[in-house]
Amino acid sequence: MAQYVPLDPQQHKATRVKSHSGFAFAQHQNHCALNVHEFGAAASSFPVMYMKDPQQGQFRAVALFGLVAGTNLYCAGDDWLGVYVPDTFGRRPFDLGPDPEQEKTLTLYIDQQSDYLSETEGEALFADNEPTQFLQRVQQKMAEYYQQEKLSHEFLKLLLDNKLLKEMALLIDFADGKKNRVVGLYTIDEDALRSLDSETVLALNQRNFLMPMHAMLNSLIQINRLIKLHNQTAQPKILAVNMRSEQGEV
Repeated sequence: MAQYVPLDPQQHKATRVKSHSGFAFAQHQNHCALNVHEFGAAASSFPVMYMKDPQQGQFRAVALFGLVAGTNLYCAGDDWLGVYVPDTFGRRPFDLGPDPEQEKTLTLYIDQQSDYLSETEGEALFADNEPTQFLQRVQQKMAEYYQQEKLSHEFLKLLLDNKLLKEMALLIDFADGKKNRVVGLYTIDEDALRSLDSETVLALNQRNFLMPMHAMLNSLIQINRLIKLHNQTAQPKILAVNMRSEQGEV
């Protein structure tokens, strides 16, 4: 299990990060988070949808990797079967978190349980208590990630303010007669999108927010890919998946 802690020059002065090799770490990862700038590329491989946390009610854009909990149909050992590799995989073993010494400030965190960490192999993080060039590149990448997160929050707020999200239930029929119903997934409400006034549409276009909306809608065809991948590797086979719009407030 991941254990993220703030990166510290003293605590992690001997820590090195090995290069990424393989995707076995994600074999049971049913989905992963996406930022809005990824929607177009991710739609080439996965359904791109929003999930809603049932406890906190928060939404998060995700790439869906499977139709059964705990399965990632794009992992084949260390190989990745998707055309697109989500950015979150490339950020491992780093993340952003609250700075324990400064309020309302984020700082760089590192997963102390990550298989990428070593004291003998890979890129050093610090030299004489100063960030190495490798760590400086990581910091730059995480700064870009922070800006992408801000844009993604703006995009989501716009969707919610204009009631552009609708809940979809996936009704899955298996060959052994069992049925499964997956809820808590949201996509773009096409009727609501078509009903927007011209001023709002123009504002969305100027923010370049129409493209990711259409990418989400187009990505739903990738559910057929999930069915195909599931039936190639798992039992019982899936006979059909029906998408049904759920009624209620978003």
